[in-house]
Amino acid sequence: MPDEGRHRAVYLTEFRKPLSPGTAETPEPRGEQVLIRVVGAGICHSDVHVWEGVWSSTGAPRRLPHIQSHEIAGVVERVGERVPDAFREGTGVLVYAWQWEHDDMFTAEGLTNLSDSPLVPGIHTDGGFQEYYLVPHYRYLINASGISDLAAAAPLTCGGLTTYRAVRKAAPYVRPDDYVAVIGLGGLGAYAAQYIRKFCPQANLIGIDMKESAVDFVSSITPLDSHIVPHDGDVLSSIRAETHGSGLRAVIDLVGSGTLSTYIRALAKGGIYVLVGLMGSGKTDTISPGSTVLLERNISGSYVGTLAEQHEVVALARKGVIDYRKPVTARMPLDDAYAGLQALHSGQVLGRQVVTP
Repeated sequence: MPDEGRHRAVYLTEFRKPLSPGTAETPEPRGEQVLIRVVGAGICHSDVHVWEGVWSSTGAPRRLPHIQSHEIAGVVERVGERVPDAFREGTGVLVYAWQWEHDDMFTAEGLTNLSDSPLVPGIHTDGGFQEYYLVPHYRYLINASGISDLAAAAPLTCGGLTTYRAVRKAAPYVRPDDYVAVIGLGGLGAYAAQYIRKFCPQANLIGIDMKESAVDFVSSITPLDSHIVPHDGDVLSSIRAETHGSGLRAVIDLVGSGTLSTYIRALAKGGIYVLVGLMGSGKTDTISPGSTVLLERNISGSYVGTLAEQHEVVALARKGVIDYRKPVTARMPLDDAYAGLQALHSGQVLGRQVVTP
């Protein structure tokens, strides 16, 4: 239980500076609110961008000091008076991060990820790098019964969700024996490869990454049919060779910085290129309108996922369809959250890291 109305937290107090340990007020939930005890808070590249301050002009975060992490898993501690019994005390839950301030056309259509008033914990408001987190409405909770490792499931609320939506967008375009490529085999790639095996089981899966270690990491979770390390030579020639000249029917681009202008040229007629990554390096991509039109290439953005898709992701994990444990390669106490953030920032991390307050 929270001690004397306060609990431990770590704060971003100044951009690009170490996180600071401190305490936060432990609120009493009211109405539809739910107080959870955090058991896992993931570290995502978006946390790096928030720490760098690259989104501060857009209100991310709204103010400093700020508590980071939008990948939150926990146990219900106390509930408001209008919370249904499904979320009684002691229930394990995952928190849907892509919350919103007020309903609009997009949330009414179920496109909750596209709300005009996003209010994402860890990005706009305080998130999971603390012992307790107040969920503003129980609708953002997904019952995690059947999830045996709740802390390891925390990244399903971003890494696992984002790749799920992207692969589901691509799957209708993929025929038996087509070639599907995943660009970026880190923490996101470990989930994307699994979803491709699930939803495109007869496709040929090609992994693309600059690091052999990343290829080995994803291959240990989901076997790849082949892989390409771009700095080994002409990547387009390598793709032509691997696909026997047919090209890629689908591309899941988890990098999204300086990649589109290269890999779009490897996309087959009628294929789909799904852009996911937000690496924020400032590189500019250009494409040829002519070849895009004449070859009917499809380019689709894919931004995280909807609340309904979050429920679907948890159901797949519960049934053992995807392995949510192996993508998590490091767990650390709350006091080491900054060390984990820096490891990700410097490119030293394979898979996902989880803080366990």
